[in-house]
Amino acid sequence: MPIEKLNPLHYMGQAEYTGFWQKLFATALFGFWGRFLFIAFIFLAFWVGVRQRNPTLAAICLILASIVAYGGGVMNLVRSLAG
Repeated sequence: MPIEKLNPLHYMGQAEYTGFWQKLFATALFGFWGRFLFIAFIFLAFWVGVRQRNPTLAAICLILASIVAYGGGVMNLVRSLAG
């Protein structure tokens, strides 16, 4: 079945799979500035979306918040897997 191909436990062991997710969550939103920028962009998204009624700019703020939140963690994960 095609849905069975989506199960990651067919491709890696359970310990490797849980280790991957633990490392991913440990590196997301690491540090003061990452958290500060994330909260600032989320606040800006709500402010612009609700108060100024500009959904395009609010979506841009949400995208920037996602990049700040997960960009550093993804970069650290890629560095640790590559090296």
